[in-house]
Amino acid sequence: MNFLQFVAPAVGVLMCAMPLFEANAEETKGKPNVFIDYMWHPSDVGSNEAEQLRNNVIQAINETGRVDLIDVDANDVLAIEKSRRESGLSAGEDAERLKVMEQQGANFLIQGRITSWVVDRKTTDDGSPYYTSVVNYTLKVINPNDGKLVHSQSFKAGDEWLNFQTGSTPEEAMMKVSKYAVRDVNAFIIKAFPVIGTILDVAEQKKDKVESVYISVGSDAGVAKEHMFEVCVERQIAGRTSQSPIGSLEVKSVEGGDISLAKVKKGHKEIKAALDGGQTIVIKSIEKKKGIGIAI
Repeated sequence: MNFLQFVAPAVGVLMCAMPLFEANAEETKGKPNVFIDYMWHPSDVGSNEAEQLRNNVIQAINETGRVDLIDVDANDVLAIEKSRRESGLSAGEDAERLKVMEQQGANFLIQGRITSWVVDRKTTDDGSPYYTSVVNYTLKVINPNDGKLVHSQSFKAGDEWLNFQTGSTPEEAMMKVSKYAVRDVNAFIIKAFPVIGTILDVAEQKKDKVESVYISVGSDAGVAKEHMFEVCVERQIAGRTSQSPIGSLEVKSVEGGDISLAKVKKGHKEIKAALDGGQTIVIKSIEKKKGIGIAI
């Protein structure tokens, strides 16, 4: 079996827990170099549609600002012709490509695979035709140094009324669902590459409540205004690390490569008590809630 085959997607809500990979145990100091591979796809999915979805994923990742993304298609050594992007590569070829990526400075690799892409023809009450589209795909993050899986997540779009997509042609329906299918890529990046830091100092407080604080991460790690962080108190219990959430922060302004001003959104009193008590505080990036929409 190919050691880079996809495994079951990780499920769960991002919490203040042990990091997804050991490197995250330390404070975030910058952006990782991440290579993005091809979007492997079955033979019944067109290469143009697969490439469009891949381009949308690349755009969504770049918009997070969290990683330095490098496209393998722009690298002569790693580029693979379209005819070989359906079934994927052999285990030996996969291993060899990972070695090349590591040599060229890749800290991580993102691979994608479309598992299915279905288009259905339907009709309105007056008999006019329209098309719907449902796509299933998976993204995974791999450490090229050892080939180990870091994070994996499955995505599905077009199947429910909240993300229902229609088009007057099959191509239009697929194009719409392709754009909508990357709405959760930001959450994927946050889970795979969380920003971890601490509270440096109190910026504003009122009596027994902390209103705003300075945190130890900034533009070097891709932090931007309105980014959200969960605040945890870290304790050592019987040689194990325990992290308990006590509040949340929202970045008001990024003031340097390793410093930002953040507003306390939750846990004003708890954060002040932890700071006054000299407790170890860890902050970890979380997804900001977003609205919903329907494309028609």
